[in-house]
Amino acid sequence: MKMVKNILFKLLLLFLSSQIFLFEIKPYENYYSSKPSGSVEEKLEKVSENVWKISSIAKHPLFTLNQESIFEIKNKTIVLKSGYRKLDVLGGIRKDYQNYKVVNLNEKKVLEFSFGKKNGTIEIFENFYDNLTLQLQFKLDLLKQDQTRIDYFDKGKIKKKVFTMKSKEVFFNSNLVEVIEYEESREDKRYFAFQITNDKERNTIRVLQRGRGFNLEWELD
Repeated sequence: MKMVKNILFKLLLLFLSSQIFLFEIKPYENYYSSKPSGSVEEKLEKVSENVWKISSIAKHPLFTLNQESIFEIKNKTIVLKSGYRKLDVLGGIRKDYQNYKVVNLNEKKVLEFSFGKKNGTIEIFENFYDNLTLQLQFKLDLLKQDQTRIDYFDKGKIKKKVFTMKSKEVFFNSNLVEVIEYEESREDKRYFAFQITNDKERNTIRVLQRGRGFNLEWELD
């Protein structure tokens, strides 16, 4: 039985790999909403020949979140250049500000960052992603295995994150849609997953977040 499952999964990956080459990153402007209230505006722009900017503004009764990332695409891989994130919780009772840029220093690739009152540098040995570019990279080429391990920059640290992938059908706008769902593997009780349509558009139609004191489901309008 295990051998059969492995064969079926490899066939699924083969099919998905053939489909992924149909996807091409292009500018967009998407709007998401959550119940009972909350909205996200996400925008992808081409800045120059090979430089892109993705930004988002999230508004919710509990918080506002502004983000922006500048990146290049090299061999179907997103290479971050700079970015920022500004989070205000409960009207400013808690503020979380992060800023970073990638520079070459003494023949080394270095991430210079500030997070709150902390400033520092991290030498980069492998490619990394942030909150905005994570999903874009998954759309480009991460449909290759059932589990993916990536480097993720957040709160002044590069962390390892693991995502599992599965294909499923979900209802979206009253229609049954085939999606690829990526779920983060975590040791705590938090939950994070997102669903990408299994077609050449690769739209993120739903983002699911659960944690202590919140349960959010963002859906593409």
